[in-house]
Amino acid sequence: SEMQPYQVMKMLNDYFIQVDRLTKKHQIYKVETIGDAYMCVGGCPDRCMSPLGAQRVALFALDVIEMTSSFRLDDGSQLLIRCGINSGRIMAGVVGEIRPHFSLFGDTVNIASRMESTSKSMKIQCSDATYRLLRDAPDYDFNIIERGSITVKGLGEMNTWFVNGATKRRTDDVIMDSEKDKSTQSCDYDR
Repeated sequence: SEMQPYQVMKMLNDYFIQVDRLTKKHQIYKVETIGDAYMCVGGCPDRCMSPLGAQRVALFALDVIEMTSSFRLDDGSQLLIRCGINSGRIMAGVVGEIRPHFSLFGDTVNIASRMESTSKSMKIQCSDATYRLLRDAPDYDFNIIERGSITVKGLGEMNTWFVNGATKRRTDDVIMDSEKDKSTQSCDYDR
């Protein structure tokens, strides 16, 4: 069924409020919404190591897909989205005098947009640059499947990947090694 403009605005507001909560959870920065698109960044303006920034954005995207799968419109129908992630250098800054706005510029932003527009419904597509960073993610092992080469407008052929899930790494081995080190030290705690 067709939605009236006020229904679209209400639906987008309800949906983006939930997405905003996920940005806080994953410590990423919401740049802006453009129509029905949601743009965010990891590692800017609060800097972090690149693998951590990619990890945060990928976990955010996985949570957005999960939240969206249970989000229903007033008529009960499901909302379908696409996600795209790219990593790299950007130019960022506040622009304008009337309603100054923090903006991101550069090829990295354009490629991220292309990752979204060429992705599949309810999928997270990422570039080779993001794939390489996610392999080095500090806390998670990501389930990433190669999509293969796709034609990207203005850029030609690019190899891309689908991020399908993540598993938190176990810290038991590190804890056990630490405990073993403590047990070999000579300490007297019975004073």
